Amino acid sequence: MATNIRDVAKAAGVSVATVSKVLNGYTTVNAKTRERVLEFVKELQFQPNSAARSLVGRRSMTIGIFLTTGLAHPFFAQILTGMEQALKATGYDLIYLAQLSWNKDYSFVRHCQSRNVEGVVVFGFQHEDMDFEELIESGIPTLFIDLDVKEGRAGYISSDNQEGIKRAVAYIVGLNHRRIAFLSGTKNSYVGGLRLEGYREGLKLADIPYSESYVAYGDFTKEAGYERMKELLALPERPTAVICCSDMSAVGAMDAIRHAGLSVPGDISVIGFDDIELASHVNPPLTTVRQDTFTIGKRTIELVDELINDEGLPPPEAIVPTELVIRGSCGPAPE
Repeated sequence: MATNIRDVAKAAGVSVATVSKVLNGYTTVNAKTRERVLEFVKELQFQPNSAARSLVGRRSMTIGIFLTTGLAHPFFAQILTGMEQALKATGYDLIYLAQLSWNKDYSFVRHCQSRNVEGVVVFGFQHEDMDFEELIESGIPTLFIDLDVKEGRAGYISSDNQEGIKRAVAYIVGLNHRRIAFLSGTKNSYVGGLRLEGYREGLKLADIPYSESYVAYGDFTKEAGYERMKELLALPERPTAVICCSDMSAVGAMDAIRHAGLSVPGDISVIGFDDIELASHVNPPLTTVRQDTFTIGKRTIELVDELINDEGLPPPEAIVPTELVIRGSCGPAPE
């Protein structure tokens, strides 16, 4: 019995991508090779239901999505709006593929095959969270959001994180701030690393020395923002401004500042990142780097569709511009 797609490929003497194409109903595989693959699929008892669907040559018109955040996460909820428009235009359905991480034999590829999806979107993962090698080698068209995977038939889309933070630093420097802290994401996250690099570049352009003591690592949540901001406030020379890796961490930071008896922006200015709906409703309204979530969602589905319909397409790399939205949480540096 075959335990994964590579077993079938080895037995049939073909590539993993060829087996994937046969299982997913592509018509570009020649008849002789197709018959050979299906013969070994049957002999090795590998996903017979998925193979049977391929035999009749029907397309599922379904794209699967793997999430770590949950469907209700404010950032993903905004991305979903753009996805919905593209799904209507391309005719696909989107299905949620729940992780089965408790299962030691869990496989992304087998999960995708069991649902007969034509393409996959992966969101909220980091490189160390999961071994994506099998998924990439499978040849299933895949688009990663905020994770720089570019190999085979897998590409990615992300905001221009670095430039967005550089713009935020330039803005706060223009308000005469010099003690500018950075409330970062997790140390190993892809977007967190880019935003930290943008912060460092922004300081360099303003001729402000970088200080590790002004960088606090969190996890993009309100709770982490609150705790890390407390640490920054305890510094001998506290910052007069803080740039946060997410709006939720910025909201937590603002709470910590107020609970310390200080004001935003009178004592400390705060900038977020994302521009979720909550950002304009907090007090004071949050200055933030807006991600074009609608475009990210729309282009994600469009890029998966292009990968599905053009096997020779190189893996896409899409970077979406950001915008600084100025509200009331920033002011001049205190005297």
